[in-house]
This record gives sequence, structure tokens and C-alpha cells, in this order.
Amino acid sequence: MATRKLNLVLIVQKRMTGLQDFLRIAELIKRKCEDVIPHVTTRHHAVYQQLRYLFRPSLYVAFYEANRFKPIRGRRFCGAKMTKSEQYLQMEESGLETLKWQMIQPDERYESSDWGPYVIVKPDEGKMGHDVKIRKTVRVHHGKDCETSPHLIQRFTHTGIQPESYRALTFFGEILYLQKSTNIACGNLLNDPTRAEEIGGHNPVATAAKGRAQLVFDEEIISYAKHIAQTAFSDIPVLGQDIIRDPATGKLYCLEVNPYGSTWHFSGRVGLGIQSDNDLVFEQQFDAFNKVADILIQKTREHAR
Repeated sequence: MATRKLNLVLIVQKRMTGLQDFLRIAELIKRKCEDVIPHVTTRHHAVYQQLRYLFRPSLYVAFYEANRFKPIRGRRFCGAKMTKSEQYLQMEESGLETLKWQMIQPDERYESSDWGPYVIVKPDEGKMGHDVKIRKTVRVHHGKDCETSPHLIQRFTHTGIQPESYRALTFFGEILYLQKSTNIACGNLLNDPTRAEEIGGHNPVATAAKGRAQLVFDEEIISYAKHIAQTAFSDIPVLGQDIIRDPATGKLYCLEVNPYGSTWHFSGRVGLGIQSDNDLVFEQQFDAFNKVADILIQKTREHAR
């Protein structure tokens, strides 16, 4: 009996994800099996190229937000454009705890008794860490903080003398690499987060451009990231989860999952810079491309139609 053939169409955006990585992954799939036939295309060509694939069950996987693309035949998985507040709500609806947050509202005042003496104020729309500030809680004000765009208030968690966070890149709930970032150029070292003289000159963003990055293996964070992806965002292929650990309690919190898909840092400009500056190779940590190929074969067999 002839093997049933299935189309797997990988849709990439060259500016964000490059192209060569996915051609390599397609070649790996060809070597691993005969039933899944991989194709690599761009978002501009996907609309009319899909006419070639109408005579086989197909699965489309986009490595960014591609909601405008509706396949004539086949299922599609893609990224999603979501604000931070939408991500938090989706996590909470899935039973996951988030670090205390709230959209900053007009005519509302915020008290230290509820939030602590200092909080993080940041834009609801992602801006790659820009416009993230530590503010004295009682000074947070809608008119000042939301003048240009909606912002939210979030409980400040002291992650160390120099800010630390983790980037867990997941693909359909499996870890591709785990990067720890430390802002070694944070300005004032933060020994005591209640002292105004230390807070004043402190940059709380762990992923600052002049920081340090390293690949780490932390089973707790890996399990946590996989659980978030599989529980709250199971239909989004690529997530760049930013996770912190509260040293006082040991609890983990996800600050955002970057569901849009601009986090394929194996070959993009930002990712290549991080790897070059810190002598890292993201792909090697967990044999990422082989893992992606295996996952895509499984997903195609399950969902092509």
C-alpha cells in the first residue's frame, strides 16, 4: 500500500526569521520520513502557492502572526498579536498565576500597602524592554504614565543586585533553548529594593543591550515554560517566554510570552548579535532543529486535513 502523503507548509517572514533555517529543517524532515512533504514559503507567496497543495491533506505553520492567511484546505497554526494584558488574562483563564498587575486607570491612585513601595510601570504593547520603569507606587498616575499609550502597573520583584531573567524559547510546548540574561550595566546595584537612593539610578530590564547572556539548564524553569505553552497557548507554535524567579520565595513568574513570533533568534539580527557577543550557539543546546523537525512531523500527522 502506498504511503499517504501529507503537505507541511512552513510560512516564514524573512525579516524576522530568515529563510535558511527552515530550508535546513525541511531537509531534515525529508530525511526522517516519506509521508510528510515539507514546503517553505513566505507570507507574500503563501496565498497563491497554496493552490499547489489542494490535492493533499495539508498543515500550515507560520513562525509569526499570520491571522490574515486563511488556507483553502488544511489547518493553520500561527503566532498571535497580543498585548501583555491579553497574555496575562489568557494565562489566568488557564489557571496560571501571574505577577500582580493592573491596567493604569484614570483617577485611580495606588498605595504601597497594596503594591509595595515601588512598582514596575510598562507599556501594554511590547516595545522590546523600552519604556519599562521603576516608579514609586504613590506617584503612578494615568495622566503622566499613559500619555502616549496604555500602560500597566505591576508588582516589582527584586531578582538580584543586577536584574536577571530567563528567555525560554518553546515550540509547540517543547524547549528549544534557555537563556539567562543579567543586566551588568544596570546603573546602581540594587542591594535593598526599598532604598530610594539605590532605586533611582537602577535599570530593571535584565535584557538590556549591554548585559550578559548565557545558556543554562534549569529543570524547574523548563517545566514551567512548557506548562505555560501547553496550557495557555497551545495553538501558538513559537513563544519567547520571559521568566523571572523571586529569590525571596523561589516562585517563577512569566512576564510575557511574545506570541507574535519575532523571537526566532537562531538566525535573526537580534539573536545573532546576542550569540556573537556572548559566544553562544542557541541551536546546539537542545539540538533545536532536529527537535523542530520531529515535532513538525508529529503535528502534520495529527492535524493535516
